[in-house]
Amino acid sequence: MLHPDVVRLFKEWLKAKPDLQADDILLPVSRKVSRTERKTAKMMKLDLAAARKKWIAEVETDREREQREKSDFLKYCNAAGRYADFHATRHTFISNLSRCGVRPKLAQSLARHSDINLTMQVYSHVELEDQNAAIAALPGPPRG
Repeated sequence: MLHPDVVRLFKEWLKAKPDLQADDILLPVSRKVSRTERKTAKMMKLDLAAARKKWIAEVETDREREQREKSDFLKYCNAAGRYADFHATRHTFISNLSRCGVRPKLAQSLARHSDINLTMQVYSHVELEDQNAAIAALPGPPRG
């Protein structure tokens, strides 16, 4: 299952691949499925570097370029030492499901986890803004 926006982008990507056959593997990830071993971490590093370079290049002013170069946006490792790797994307995905109000059992299923504790205790994170939003959603105190 994919988000509708991802499906749209994927269809656009496929248009640029006219030689693909119906049974071709689109994204081989290991020698078990294809002749090459795809290094996911290396792929993510290269993709992020390319996206960051493009993001920085599209600015119109030197000041904005300088701000973008100083930011952590699209960096594989940010100033806090956090990595944008496969597991980080899983943490983000599952935490975002929780923020959207997805039931824990459904999040477990979408994450393909066999244990709900793995989903909720390891991959789901609650930030201060999540707590603030939850409190703000409660009805106010009774007026007397």
